[in-house]
This record gives sequence, structure tokens and C-alpha cells, in this order.
Amino acid sequence: MQLLSGKSLVKFDRQFPIYNFFFPSQGKARAQATVAEVWEEAARHIRSRALYFHIPFCDTICNFCPFTRGRYSSRAVIDEYVSMLLAEIRLKADLVDLKQVPISAIFFGGGTPSLLDPEQIASIGQAIRQAFDLSRLREFSFEVEVKSLTPERADAMREIGVTHPRFGLQTFSPKWRETFDLTASLDQIYDAASLLKRCFSFQTFDILYGMSGQDEEELMADLQAAAALGTTNVDIYPIDNIVTQVGLHAKLAQAGAMPTSAMRKFGMNVLIDQTMRHAGFMPHNGHGYFRIGESESTSGDVVSDAYSFAYHEHVYGYHDHDLMGFGINAISSTIGHVMTQTHSKKVYREAISQGRIPCEISMHEPALDYARPLVLRLPYHGRIDKRRVRWDAVHPEVLEKLERLKQEALVAEDAESLSLTKLGWYWYVNLMVFLMPHADQLLMNAMVIDKLKDPGRRFSTRELLFPIVPVPA
Repeated sequence: MQLLSGKSLVKFDRQFPIYNFFFPSQGKARAQATVAEVWEEAARHIRSRALYFHIPFCDTICNFCPFTRGRYSSRAVIDEYVSMLLAEIRLKADLVDLKQVPISAIFFGGGTPSLLDPEQIASIGQAIRQAFDLSRLREFSFEVEVKSLTPERADAMREIGVTHPRFGLQTFSPKWRETFDLTASLDQIYDAASLLKRCFSFQTFDILYGMSGQDEEELMADLQAAAALGTTNVDIYPIDNIVTQVGLHAKLAQAGAMPTSAMRKFGMNVLIDQTMRHAGFMPHNGHGYFRIGESESTSGDVVSDAYSFAYHEHVYGYHDHDLMGFGINAISSTIGHVMTQTHSKKVYREAISQGRIPCEISMHEPALDYARPLVLRLPYHGRIDKRRVRWDAVHPEVLEKLERLKQEALVAEDAESLSLTKLGWYWYVNLMVFLMPHADQLLMNAMVIDKLKDPGRRFSTRELLFPIVPVPA
């Protein structure tokens, strides 16, 4: 991926085809440290922590979803998993004092956390309160599938402190809902949105775009319906064809849908930004829009500071913020280490029952953690406070690349901050990859190549490459 010089809207020769990822990368050198040693070391460096809890059950298997999940089969299976999740919290609390680092954000993801019974939601919430310091908690997010949402579950969520329920809507279009294997009706979506607005001050849902065969009229219809739903937040993602399920690729191929080119998807991104601003929303991170008050401008600023997604401040944040994960396939990322838990429910159950955390621990040089505010937070959140960066410890390759982005007017600087220009904002994903050291870029490229080995996954170079027209001297 090459950064292009000159006065052009197209600043890269290709679009990196995965839009959300961790840095430093998983899969580096195997660490010798134990789980307890990693977290004890982290407590000496980390000021704020986010927690992630993975609930890997769904009653609908959506074919665009890349996350670890399985079809819901019985309450007994969920009961057993919740018991193991509670045991993992106790196990980690026995290994290390979890109250050493205050918790700023909690995220329940999946899968479908709203398949939990109210009593299970309450029991996990109680375990969290007992094990962690929640005195600085800013945000508690909880993913919902609208068919499983009930007033009783909403009440249980609110009782344990949930502040930001999030539901996966993806599209209002009956055609695209069928293509994605989505089974909730629009009436169920409207009812769920109404319930969440009554119970919570913030509500978020997802919209996907850029699918093979989608046109701008279909996208505009989704954006208009999204704004009209009346929630405080909307997250709008380009679809990740590299990681969507083979079944979706087969459906699109059968329909004769042509892949959406990188250039067209870029144009859709610009269209989304202008449409949402006109509808009274402002971007607050790479794909998130927040409904602002009438007094705030929707045009001048690149991003709004009226709202910030605290969980992503830790995933894409400063070096003194980290993430602790629970459940199968959960990732923990802290200074010098990344821990990836098993994706197998069976292995997870057996290990936790034996008093072990079933994870692989990789290690990396701390210079990558000190580079994280530049590599992730600056592109994803749009700005960073320069005083919070350990400039003397940042990986030197990252600093060199940052200077190039300034020269190309993608990043602006003043005495206190670095921020993206509007042009830089449109390229935030590429900026994240570009700013990585070369070794980490190779790991990212290897992940893409590995995904393309799956038989049945269709991916066109038109989705990757931008048509480059030479600019006369």
C-alpha cells in the first residue's frame, strides 16, 4: 500500500480490506510470562482499563458476521457457559488483584448477549461489581438482538449499570435482510428501538454498506431510515468481504452481484458523511455518528467531541489504557503482551474447570504500545493530545511515517494536539495500516492472504485497487 503525493482526493493506491483490527498484532513471539505476571506488570503502567465479555450464542447465524459464535441450542448450554464465565472472573481475581486498575468501560459482545436470562445478566453484573473497581466507570455497552429483547432483560441490563445498549440492524432493505440471513422483522426492530429509548439515555445500532450489488439509492434509503429511527447513535460500517462468511459470497454470486469497487466504496463513505451531518449527526470515531444538539455545527469540525465511545478509547487508545477479555476467543491487550483465549467451548470449559486460563500469550516490544496513540487513536478518533504521548519511546518508523502524513496534509498539528484533516478522515483505515511498522504490516497482509484461502470466498482486485491517473507536472 503506497501513499500517493500530490493534490488528489485519492491518497493511496489501494484500500486495506479489513476495517477493524488490533495493534500491536496478535501472533508475535510466544511469551514466557504467566497470566498473573502479565497483569501484575500491567498494573504498574496502566491507568485505565476496559473489560470485554464474549457471549457466543445466536438464534440467527448472520452470514456477514466474522465473530466466534454458534447457534443457540438449549438453555443448559448457556447456563454452563455463564457458570464458566463467572468462574473465569473468580479465577483471575485469585491470580491478581483486579481492583488495582480502575475500569472505565465494559462491553458485552457476541454472539447475542441478550439471549442471557435476566437472572444470568444479574449474576454476571454482581460478579463484576465484586471483582473490579467501577468507581470511574463511564460506559457499559451491551449488544442486543431485537428478537430476544424483552422488558425484563432491558430492566436487568439497566440494573447492572448498562448505559449503552447496541443492536445489530445492518439494513432496513427487505432484499438485503434476506441476503444477510437476518430474521428479525422491521416491526421487531421498531419495537426494540422504542423500548431501548424508554430505558436508556443512549442507543446504538449498525448499518452495513458497500455490499456487492448495492447502489447509492439503496444506501441513501438506509441512511434516511436510520436517522428517522430516533436513536442517539448510529454506527455505519463498510462490509468486510475478506472476513464475511462463504455463504454470503455464494448468495451474491448466485444473484450475479458485481463487487463494489474501492473507488465506489470510497464515494459511498463521502456520501454517508455528508448525509449524516445534514441529518443532524456528527462523526465521533471512524464509523460512529452521534446525534448532536441544534446548537452544535455539523459542518466545520472533522469529528465531534460531544460524545466518545469509551470502550474504543481503550482498544484504539493511549499506551496507558488496556483491555481485559473474558470468554471464548476473547482478546486481552496490555503493555508488552496480547492474550488470545481459545475459540473452543469444550477447551474453555475444561481449562476453567481445572483452574487454568485457556489462552496464548504473545509478547512485543513496548515501543509498539507507545506508538498506539499514533497508529490507532489518531486515525480512528481523529485527534490526540500530544502531552499524553511518550515521544521518546515511540517506535522510530512510526514517527517517520507521521511526518509524511503531515506533508501530504492528511494530519495537522498545533501546540497541543495532532488531528486529521477532512481528507485524512476519509482515509482513516489506510492511515492506521500505513503508520504501522513494516513488520506489523506484513502480519496484517498475511491475515488477508490467509482469509482468501477459504474456498468459495470471492474477492476482486477492483475492491482493492484505486484507478490512478497521473497528474501533469
